[in-house]
Amino acid sequence: MVDTRGKKKLKEVEPSRVTNRIVLRSRREEAENERRRARLVENPSPPPPVPFDLDTAFEGVDEYDGSDDNYDDFPDVNDAFFESNHPSAGGSSGPRLEPEAPFVSSSSSQFVHVRRGARGRFESSRPDSEEGSTSKRKKAREADSWILDRSGPGGPIDHSLIPSFGGHVAYRLWDDGLGARRMDSFKLSTRALAVNYLKDYKFQSEGAAALVERTGLRKLLDCSIQHLDGPLLVAFVERWQPDTNTFHMPFGEMTITLHDVAVLLGIPVGEDMVVGNESVKAQLCEMLRVEQLNERSKPSLKSGGLVCVEAMQQVGRFRERDSEVRMFLTCLLGTTLFVDRSGDRAQVWPLQFLGDTRRVRKYSWGSATLAYLYRQLGMASRADCKGMGGYLTLLQSWIYEYFPCLRDQKLGTRGLVCGEPFAKKWEGVRIGGGAQLMNERLDHYRRVLDNMTDEFIFWCPFGPRPGEMVSRSLYSGVIRCMSVEEMYDPSRCLRQFGYVQTIPSDPLPPVDVCRSANVKMYSLSYGPGLSELWKAPQCHSVQLDSISRPVQKPEDTEDGYLQWYMGRTHPRIVCPSAADQEIHHHLSHDQLAVKLVREFRTVIEHPYDDHLDLLLGLQGLLKEYDEATPYQPPPQY
Repeated sequence: MVDTRGKKKLKEVEPSRVTNRIVLRSRREEAENERRRARLVENPSPPPPVPFDLDTAFEGVDEYDGSDDNYDDFPDVNDAFFESNHPSAGGSSGPRLEPEAPFVSSSSSQFVHVRRGARGRFESSRPDSEEGSTSKRKKAREADSWILDRSGPGGPIDHSLIPSFGGHVAYRLWDDGLGARRMDSFKLSTRALAVNYLKDYKFQSEGAAALVERTGLRKLLDCSIQHLDGPLLVAFVERWQPDTNTFHMPFGEMTITLHDVAVLLGIPVGEDMVVGNESVKAQLCEMLRVEQLNERSKPSLKSGGLVCVEAMQQVGRFRERDSEVRMFLTCLLGTTLFVDRSGDRAQVWPLQFLGDTRRVRKYSWGSATLAYLYRQLGMASRADCKGMGGYLTLLQSWIYEYFPCLRDQKLGTRGLVCGEPFAKKWEGVRIGGGAQLMNERLDHYRRVLDNMTDEFIFWCPFGPRPGEMVSRSLYSGVIRCMSVEEMYDPSRCLRQFGYVQTIPSDPLPPVDVCRSANVKMYSLSYGPGLSELWKAPQCHSVQLDSISRPVQKPEDTEDGYLQWYMGRTHPRIVCPSAADQEIHHHLSHDQLAVKLVREFRTVIEHPYDDHLDLLLGLQGLLKEYDEATPYQPPPQY
């Protein structure tokens, strides 16, 4: 016989177990619902998502503030459509109670701004309604962490000049184990393919090419360097300080001036600033032949930016001269002067300044380019930043002009016709070899710059007295590009104007500023009115003769300048090592070459002076140069 008592007993017990489980589950669900209701009362959920529409997705593009992270926050056409139809993939058909990463717009009041108080201290201002929020307190700590209130290794002793050094990448680079930046994790944004397409573009409407040439902007296509030296550019980014908008070198400050922009790019730097608030949606609709920005215009638009190839093809087939010219110039400016980190897209806000091609030359594209590049350099100097935009051709050609010892041996040059922009003569070098070799080159450039002296610099590569050639280059005040505001102060780099460097005054503090290591929190504002100084440059320019005197030697500085400077900056990026001895030996050979070129240039530019003593000195320099050990270039590819 089979004993079935156990089975019968089990059948009797099983229903009770199921009942208990149901009761416990219902109690847990009820408790969870109570907690959810409590959270909803404390933090109401946002309304359900509205149906996706490209027209509404494009709104806000004119309020772009120059921040690449802000630009990437604009809703992507494809992503918005996908999430609205696939709740499980990131969208939601109902309220989300606890989002893992709440979205915060760069223009939102949820940003914690840190402002300088009356006594120079930095104080955080927070909305009163969010004082008790845990996430707000966390963001406040993160925002305040960039304020340097103590001396760090390799950093300044007096932190009043560059208080944001606590969020700078150099603050981590000093100790290589704290997250040093490497080339394989940092992206330099360019639009080489779009530039090549625009360079070969055949206009469909008659007279369009002549109108583009008349604006003077098409020369930017010939200036653009196709192959950038990434390690060299990153090495200079790591020396940029947004508190002063200058490169902090071991021998003093240097910067890209308005004179440099005018000579290198050949674009105007005077008259009207590039500032506007008008919407470009109506103008885009008119050119794209659509009543509204919807699915018909989708191939030309992507996340609020133009895809140049599709946009030019769509406008060109209408054979309307004005529309084709304006679209071409919009794509041109978006792929050269105002490159962001949005992949293959070009910004559309320049369209509002291109309605009358006769007025294009009256806008100060040079100051807008410089303000935009200053902002990109400032964000790229943050420790957690992973890329950089801006017109990198301007930065690289500036380095080649002022630092001849950093030009690659394989670098080619092109001949220039009188009046052509100087950036056109530089040809980029394709760098290969993988991430390891790129990182080795970056380390090499870091140590070269750490051991460099002021004798290696061509302080006035475009001729003496550049301030007299481009008077606007001595303007001192705020420069703007749309909502981007940056301070421009030529008194911090007087040697680039042929004058002895003196101790400059403290930089003007912004009204609201946050330069955290987290680049998404980067914000800056000088308040209304300061940019109006641009309209009266004669009243707001540096008077060189009243604050300094012309140099006798290119590297002349005022007594006490270097002592003042060294205590307020980080003269070195990385810790000294045995490799610096070899770098110093190589640089001594380059130093002789720079001296030779300087002396020869003096003879050529002043042929009627008595150069007997100078020629005798050249003879000694040549002998010393021939006996020196040949310079060892950075790792080759």
